Amino acid sequence: MGLPSVFSRRGRAVFWLALAGLICLFPLFFIGGPGWSGGPLIISAWNLGHPLFFALLTLAVRPWRFYSGWKLWLYGTAAVLLLGAGIELLQSLDTRDPDTGDMFRNLTGFWAVLALRPLASFQQSGRLQVRLLRLFAAAMLAIDLITVSRVALQQVQVSQWLPNLYDFRQANPGEFWRGNVTTNTDGSCGPLPDNALHIGLTTRRYSGASLDNLPSDWRGYQALEILLWNPQDYSIPLTLRINDMTHEQNSNVYQDRFNRTLDIAPGINRIEQSLAEVAVAPSGRKMEMNDVRRLMFFTSNLNQPARLCLGTLRLRKTPESE
Repeated sequence: MGLPSVFSRRGRAVFWLALAGLICLFPLFFIGGPGWSGGPLIISAWNLGHPLFFALLTLAVRPWRFYSGWKLWLYGTAAVLLLGAGIELLQSLDTRDPDTGDMFRNLTGFWAVLALRPLASFQQSGRLQVRLLRLFAAAMLAIDLITVSRVALQQVQVSQWLPNLYDFRQANPGEFWRGNVTTNTDGSCGPLPDNALHIGLTTRRYSGASLDNLPSDWRGYQALEILLWNPQDYSIPLTLRINDMTHEQNSNVYQDRFNRTLDIAPGINRIEQSLAEVAVAPSGRKMEMNDVRRLMFFTSNLNQPARLCLGTLRLRKTPESE
């Protein structure tokens, strides 16, 4: 058996395996996925599907059969960008938002295959060039892998915050909160600690802050403690919303979550919310207290912009259970 026949057989095996992988992965661009309610780790891990899909696509198409050298890299890159843009456009017609980062991940898969097959790109490649190309491929793949690893480590840390729902020592609240949320660095939160959070409120229909990355298992706790400081000389009606993952994956309607309107008076406000009430808030079912997904503070149609400071956000057990 000669070498050409061996390589031909291996090439056919790679082609069919790549094609099978493409058939399995392609529907996932449009069906399934973490969606808007997915946690950071699920979303970052899901994104690894982009370089994998385009690596398999490159192995199936084998563009080195048609071009080599700089033409292979240039024309191939343009084709991947166009195909990626088309996928993002189709996704935008459904329920997903376009993500330019996905287009870079697509290129990562394509470039990685070319870099690992240097003879297909540059027939006269020297040993140094081969090593540089492989280092380039490894560096590109490492970007996404490092991102997933960092997010995984962050999620382990989040789960260890309990009984606190947020660690106010975090330097970047934006990794955990959505909305106009900043760390107090100028001492303008009155009697609250220096690491309290500013929550900016506007006159829009809904304005506030949403804690999207938080410990999800609230079982074994009986109350939620909140400490807010209102620097205005008037009260602010503030809605506290809590929901589980089931709420976001299913109905996402008002009656399927916990909502409570708080009257935040000027000065310090210490709020205690019974978790037993939170658990029975959804209509027709119980909230899954081991899978709490989101906690929000928001106002509606304020007459003028305002701000609040958040100094405590933690769960509490009854004295008898401690």
